[in-house]
Amino acid sequence: MLILAFRICLLLLFVIAAMLLTDWRNWQKYYPTVLFVIVANQLVSFLTYHHDLWFYNPDILVKTSTTIELINSFVMLPATTFIYLSKYPIRDKLYQYGYIALWACIYGGLEFIDHYIIKGISYGNGWSIASAATFDVAIFSIIRLHYLKPLHAWGASIVILALIFVMFGFTSGEYK
Repeated sequence: MLILAFRICLLLLFVIAAMLLTDWRNWQKYYPTVLFVIVANQLVSFLTYHHDLWFYNPDILVKTSTTIELINSFVMLPATTFIYLSKYPIRDKLYQYGYIALWACIYGGLEFIDHYIIKGISYGNGWSIASAATFDVAIFSIIRLHYLKPLHAWGASIVILALIFVMFGFTSGEYK
């Protein structure tokens, strides 16, 4: 019951925050990056299907990781992306680095709670909370990069994906 309550609270928190904090007058500026985030998350879910780095433990209502990944892809990550980009500091590089670190800490903190306290997420194949924290910094950096230079973000994403595949022991036999 605790896992389900945590997931519902997170979902409501991100949806309400997106409704209140996003610059909805300029949503069209952020929309291509939202689509990029959705596609990237779905691609990672597909490619890691037989070699889980993390998986969501079932709760009373949700029995599969696929359901959670779909909610993440189509609700949580778009809400995050809209908020993140619409509040991104423009002027000072130091604030920009701090902003990326803030979002990585928010996501890292939520994952820490989800893994260690709620037990809603588990890790596999060498993935850890440190891997997740590093990944969060990369994600938020790439989201901003995509907003500014989409092709560069795709290139950086491919490089990071290749590094993850090498570092965490993926083999070609594991792909669908």
